[in-house]
Amino acid sequence: MAHEVLLPQWSMGMQDGQITRWLKQPGDTVADGEVIAEVESSKVASELLADRDGVFLRALVAVDELVPVRTALCLIGTADELTGEAPARPAAAPAPSASSTDKPPAPPLAAQAQITPRARKLAMDHGIDLAAVRGSGPGGRIVETDVEALLDTDGPPPYSLRQRRGRIAERLLTSLRETAQLTLTRDIDVTELALFRAQATPKPGWGDLIGWALGRVLPRHLRLNATVQGDLVRPSSAVHLGFAVALDDRLVTPVIRNADALSLADFTRRAAELTARARSGTLQPGDVDGGTFTVSNLGGHGIDAFTPIVNPPQVAILGLGRVREVAARDGAGIAWRQCFTASLTFDHRVTDGVPAAQLLADLAQFLATPGSWLPSH
Repeated sequence: MAHEVLLPQWSMGMQDGQITRWLKQPGDTVADGEVIAEVESSKVASELLADRDGVFLRALVAVDELVPVRTALCLIGTADELTGEAPARPAAAPAPSASSTDKPPAPPLAAQAQITPRARKLAMDHGIDLAAVRGSGPGGRIVETDVEALLDTDGPPPYSLRQRRGRIAERLLTSLRETAQLTLTRDIDVTELALFRAQATPKPGWGDLIGWALGRVLPRHLRLNATVQGDLVRPSSAVHLGFAVALDDRLVTPVIRNADALSLADFTRRAAELTARARSGTLQPGDVDGGTFTVSNLGGHGIDAFTPIVNPPQVAILGLGRVREVAARDGAGIAWRQCFTASLTFDHRVTDGVPAAQLLADLAQFLATPGSWLPSH
């Protein structure tokens, strides 16, 4: 009897996923533990493994189709079942009338046609949406030249938003649609912190310093260090701090667990490890799951202030602008100070502006007095 391979729940927070590439075709032999597909869930790529020996009978879900965990993704069975389990073919198109024989029927779209491996790889390398490609091979099969024809056109080739951006596009839209987001901004003086940072060896990044400081401040602001599930708000006494990492065509948010309990050196080391894994594509679902608060740092790209979007199911996110010199009154004269703009976006359903402003005030006070917490060098 054909066996269903289900979408695993690789982490507690994983609710759904999507096949980004099938590595097996009907009739292929598979071995227990062999990779049969690539799956995207929680913004990271994972491998779907066969859980028994047999023959790949057919896929039950299409590439890029978003499905809940425990959904049957494909069938594995015996060669004898391959014939009996073959998917029903679409109804044959009616024969053309005499008046229409002067124009050949259009070849089928990729959703109905076979695709050669070389054509599929070329399309993936260039981000081309195969669903919009009409094949010129036998029976409408998409061949390499069909994809190359798109590369020869003027301008960049078209691509699928879903393929290129994955789940992030959907998550951002859901976040804006289902939450009442409000952003507060505040300039924070880090002049003294800049002096400490300049003397540090190795020199920590601004994101590391401010992220670590948040780990110390957030436990006093549990309404903002929280997640929402339906109508239930879950404050967290532990800070599991997510931080946005920009890749070539998407954004991932690794999570530094128990950031409130780490030393600055351990926090910096853990952030570097997760960043390296994000850029090498080796993050696991558990590395991005369970965050209680997120930081997005665009200061290194010359941005002063912006409006970050809450990363659901979290309640709040802090955007970091660049550290810059500003003129400030100093007695009867003017002094140059080092400042950055913090942009705090939060879910107004959960809390109000004053508690959010108090978090920014506490963070500003903490960062302004680094001598009380930053190790001497």
